[in-house]
Amino acid sequence: SKVHYFTANPNGEAEIVKVQLSPNASARNKEFDFAFEEIDIKGRSSMGNQVTKHTVKTIKLKEKGKSTLASRKLWFDDVYGRLNAEEKGVYLGSFDEDQILVIYQDGTYELTNTELTQRFDVDKIVLIEKFVPAKAITAVYLDVEKSQFYVKRFKIETTTLNNKFLFIKEGKDNRVEAVTTDEDPVLLLHTGRGANSSTQKMKLADFVDITGWKAIGNKLADYTKSTEMEWEPKRTDDLPSETLF
Repeated sequence: SKVHYFTANPNGEAEIVKVQLSPNASARNKEFDFAFEEIDIKGRSSMGNQVTKHTVKTIKLKEKGKSTLASRKLWFDDVYGRLNAEEKGVYLGSFDEDQILVIYQDGTYELTNTELTQRFDVDKIVLIEKFVPAKAITAVYLDVEKSQFYVKRFKIETTTLNNKFLFIKEGKDNRVEAVTTDEDPVLLLHTGRGANSSTQKMKLADFVDITGWKAIGNKLADYTKSTEMEWEPKRTDDLPSETLF
């Protein structure tokens, strides 16, 4: 016995391979394609299916197809920075061929696949969730040079995986202060301390238009050391039946 071709695909991608038979084989067609998606998934003790009864010269990958696995639920382990299906950490959702959106504090975002071998730097992530192209991202960031907070709303327009894109104004120590994909985000902006403290409630979707991901955004507030911000919690009856983050 001899293994002619072997791969391990965590997401169950069904490959198509090109099989080339020995020149001495009696078969009339000495080269043909074989699709693994036509084979049922069985136990490792199974003998498997016969590809050909003739002597094989080579088998090479022709095309990596779609996943043959049923959709699976994934979690993000926010301690070790890994994806998992063991219900450890933050629930991300049910995935088929969907992608994951990751937004970092330095003002970059990236799209990734659902490979469980990936590892993320937890300390640098401000949001990680199942990517839904129709959702707009609302982000508040600090422009350190101008001591100004900016707000912008945009949709992901890029399709490249595992590549970071800067969506805030470039500058030393500029950073994301708050980010969400909620449809109607409400920001609570706290300023001052003690008796001089105050809170502004801002419905950002009412005055911030959705623009391109490269746009600078709108001025929101001046920076002070006492400024803090948070998203207003959603009421229980406002939440969808399956929360992503």
